[in-house]
Amino acid sequence: MTTTMDTPPTAPAPTSTPVRRYPLGWLRGVAALVVVVFHGYQHQRYGDTYQWPLTGTIHELFMSADLFVDLFFVLSGLVLWLPIAQAVVDGATTRPGRVLLYRRMARLLPLYLTVVLLVWSLTNPSAPGHWVDLLTHLTFTHVYSDTYIFWTNGPAWTLAIEFHFYVLVALSVPLLNRLVQRTGTRAGRVAVASALPVALVVVGAAYLVWATLLSGAAADNWSVWFSPLAKAADFGVGMLLAVVAATGVRLASAPRSALLVLGLGSTVALMLTRPVGTPIAEWWHPMYAVGLTVALAHVVLHDGPWARWMSWGPLVWLGGLGYGIYLIHEPVLRLLGSLGLYPEPGPGWAWLVVSAMVAVPSVLLAWVSARTVEAAGLRLLATMRPDGSPRDYYDHLDPRDPARRVESDGS
Repeated sequence: MTTTMDTPPTAPAPTSTPVRRYPLGWLRGVAALVVVVFHGYQHQRYGDTYQWPLTGTIHELFMSADLFVDLFFVLSGLVLWLPIAQAVVDGATTRPGRVLLYRRMARLLPLYLTVVLLVWSLTNPSAPGHWVDLLTHLTFTHVYSDTYIFWTNGPAWTLAIEFHFYVLVALSVPLLNRLVQRTGTRAGRVAVASALPVALVVVGAAYLVWATLLSGAAADNWSVWFSPLAKAADFGVGMLLAVVAATGVRLASAPRSALLVLGLGSTVALMLTRPVGTPIAEWWHPMYAVGLTVALAHVVLHDGPWARWMSWGPLVWLGGLGYGIYLIHEPVLRLLGSLGLYPEPGPGWAWLVVSAMVAVPSVLLAWVSARTVEAAGLRLLATMRPDGSPRDYYDHLDPRDPARRVESDGS
């Protein structure tokens, strides 16, 4: 092609740096198994006062096992925001928000709906059943109900929280794309990429001030302590790490090792000092998120190569099943309990037996789900190109072919 003197060539649109992939998927599998073990431990509470099986340091560590849920949210914030932050920092527009939302839902929704509908149907064998419970779960609004938040499938509350933030991020994309076009400096674009993460941290902290100091909410007001606003800071912190990575910050081995020690050390210290059973303990969740994020910086603020064990086959395989294990294990726990297969609740280490009895079938069912239910969602995802346009399954044909013209005309 040629250009005339009157029509200067158009400058190429900025392109975004390819998004890096980090060997962190295994964390989801490990975190899911820790949650399974904790619920096995919790199941063995005994007596009129529901005494825990153990005391001492091990029990104190167990009582902070929910930090792995904070880890889920931090990882989601990091993974979700990284491509957006990279595009914004580079001055490029990112894919439409609807595409982002569709991609997340295609991965998560098939198994979520399968588990919710199956468990609800089995536990509501006569009409009309608790239809409000079903409706709130299908619309991800059960987190606003103290009654239904943990019904049907307790761990499903975290998926409702995630959905809220997926929608929020998707809605922010058009605004971000406009701001990128109007921001001429890299520093300004970094500020644009940081705005929503900072807002989530600030709003989450303000909410916890209200919830813990002003609201007078009881410990069993679950919709207060497990709401999207209560977990906003977790997402915000993970998103901020994504912004730091997108700006190109990279650290040498020594400072990264220091961050790993600092992050893990502070997290363990928080676990041992958490005032369990008090509203103030809710502040430990954003602090866990910060500690875990500092530790994750050991991997994220580096271009590799990373330690080989992070890419070890069985560990990667387990990480790929993490979502399924997490969502499936509670129905398994309840089913085996209804069959009377567990040891009698009491003090000691019988909770290990319960945990193993739940973990094994949960992993197997998660593997089946990954190859069937979740695979169906990925096939739906394959019908869309990365930019959101429908995939053309006939693009390999000659466009001059009459058969191709018929297909393209829709006749």
